[in-house]
Amino acid sequence: MTMTPALGDVLVLDLSHALAGPFASTMLGDYGAEVIKIEPLDGEIARAWGPPFYGDEAAYFVNLNRNKKSVALDLKHPEGKALFFRLLDGADVVLENLRVGTVARLGIDYERARERQPRIIYCSISGFGQDGPYRDRAALDLVVQAESGMMSITGEPGGRGVRAGVSIADITAGMYAAFGILAALHARQHSGRGQFLDVSMLEGQLGILSGMVGAYLADRIVPGPLGTAYGALLPYQTFRTKTRDIAIGIGSDKLWRTFCPLLGLAPIADDPRYVTNASRNRNRPSLVAALQEAFLTKTYEEWEAILLPAGIPMGAINTIDRVVEHPQIAARGTLVDCTHPVAGTIQMVGPPVRMSETPGAVRAPAPLLGEHTDQVLHERLGLSDEEIAGLRRARVIN
Repeated sequence: MTMTPALGDVLVLDLSHALAGPFASTMLGDYGAEVIKIEPLDGEIARAWGPPFYGDEAAYFVNLNRNKKSVALDLKHPEGKALFFRLLDGADVVLENLRVGTVARLGIDYERARERQPRIIYCSISGFGQDGPYRDRAALDLVVQAESGMMSITGEPGGRGVRAGVSIADITAGMYAAFGILAALHARQHSGRGQFLDVSMLEGQLGILSGMVGAYLADRIVPGPLGTAYGALLPYQTFRTKTRDIAIGIGSDKLWRTFCPLLGLAPIADDPRYVTNASRNRNRPSLVAALQEAFLTKTYEEWEAILLPAGIPMGAINTIDRVVEHPQIAARGTLVDCTHPVAGTIQMVGPPVRMSETPGAVRAPAPLLGEHTDQVLHERLGLSDEEIAGLRRARVIN
C-alpha cells in the first residue's frame, strides 16, 4: 500500500529564487507538497550559478530544486497575472523572496491574494523584513551575516569577521519559513483562515544567535570570535595531534574527571584552576596550552582508540570528500540517487528528517525551465492545447 505523503494535500505556488525561498519549498516538496515553481520566461537567477554545471544545468540549481514543477510565466503580462490568480484558487501556500515591494508592484501581493483566496498562506522572505528602516535594502547572505553579528563571532581570535562556510542566513530563513508555513497550515485547520508570514533573514540569524544575545544582555560583555572554541564550555574545540586535528567536547565536570587521566593529566582534574567549567574558562589560556601539548604526543587514531571507549565526545575534521564516503552516511543512506534529464543519475543529500509513517523522498529531479508549463495549465486550469499555444505565441509562457 502506498502511503500518502505527510504534505500530500498541500499545493505551493513558489515564486522564490536563489536560496532562502527554494530551500523552504524543497523542504515542503520533500515531504509531499506539490510545488509549482513559477519562473520568469528566462528562468530564475540560480540556473546560472556555476560552475560546476551538468551540461547547461547548474549543479547548484539541480541540487536545490528537486520535487518541483517549473512553469515559465510572465507575471508582468496581464494574462500571466490572470493565470497566477487562477492557480491561486486551488493553492494553499504562496512563497516568495523577491525584493520588498515587488509583489505589490506586480499586483500579486498578500492583500490581493487574500481577496481572491481567504485561506491562502502567503510567506514573504526578505533580508530585513517587510517594514523598518532597512526594509528596502538589498540583502544577500553575506550582508545579513555581517549585519546580524554572525560574522563578528566567526573566525580566529583577533582576526577579521569571517563568513560561515555555507549561506547560513539564507538557509536559516528558509527553515524558519518552512516551519512557519507548517504552523500556519495547522492553525488554518481550526480557524479556516490563511495568514501572512513575514520572515526576515536578519531575525533568523538572531534566532540562532539567541544564546549569544542573551549572554551579552546578561553581562554586557561583547563576544568575539574564538576559532573552534566555545565560550560556555571548556574544553570544547579542536586540537592538533601528530596526524589529523581532533574535535573534543567536554560537557560536564563529571566527564572532565574522566577525560584528564586518559590524556595523562590526572593531576589537573582536581586542580582548583580547572575543577569546574567556570574555573576552566577563567584559566582558558594555560589549560588549552596543556591540553594541546598532550594531544601532540599521539596520532589521531591513537587518541580515538583511547577516548571513544570512555565515552568522550570526539571526532575528526573531515573534508567534504571524506564526508561523502563516511561510514555513517553510507549506513544511513543519506546520499540518494536521482536521475535528471541533463545531469543523468547523480547523488544528492536526501530529506534529513526520518519519519516512520510518512517519510520524505526525492521523487523527481529539479525541473528544466518551463518543463511542466503545459502539464500544469492542462491539469490545474483545464486549458486546451490551442489556448496554451496562444499563450505561448503571446509570450505569456514559454
